[in-house]
Amino acid sequence: MIDKILASAAVWTALTLALPLAAQQTAAPAPASARDWVELQKGGTAASPVARPLPGDIADRTYRRYAESFSQPIPETLDREGFIEDGGGQ
Repeated sequence: MIDKILASAAVWTALTLALPLAAQQTAAPAPASARDWVELQKGGTAASPVARPLPGDIADRTYRRYAESFSQPIPETLDREGFIEDGGGQ
């Protein structure tokens, strides 16, 4: 029994260490400019092959929040100080 646990732990450790290396080797190079980023997004060549749709309730709440955001007027200016605590940020 202990041999199976140790073998399982060894496999898990090997996979945990190997997966980041495999991801680095297959990852597309980072685009150098904004135009390259747009082309990468348009082309879908770097998209994940695994679809990750939002579950229905989360999608509904997300859309509702988006739609409700239009009920607030767009401010003329943005008060940056309202977002900064303890003088952090910039």
